[in-house]
Amino acid sequence: MRTAVRFGLLYLLALLLLFAFGHRNQMERARLERLERRIEALKAEEARLLKARWSLTPHRILDWAERNGLVPMSEGRWGR
Repeated sequence: MRTAVRFGLLYLLALLLLFAFGHRNQMERARLERLERRIEALKAEEARLLKARWSLTPHRILDWAERNGLVPMSEGRWGR
């Protein structure tokens, strides 16, 4: 009888460990998926910022200012 109780307790311990490792793996997988989504969002933001930077290069700003009748003045100011 005591042997059956011991094996029963060992079986319950094994089930508990299996449950704990499974839960831990699920939490790690969910965290990894969140991090991967964040990385994708950051890559998209980086691409957007690079496009914005390219569109604001000095010669493009000067072309835009000249088209709108602005002339460059000192200290980075523009006047009409």
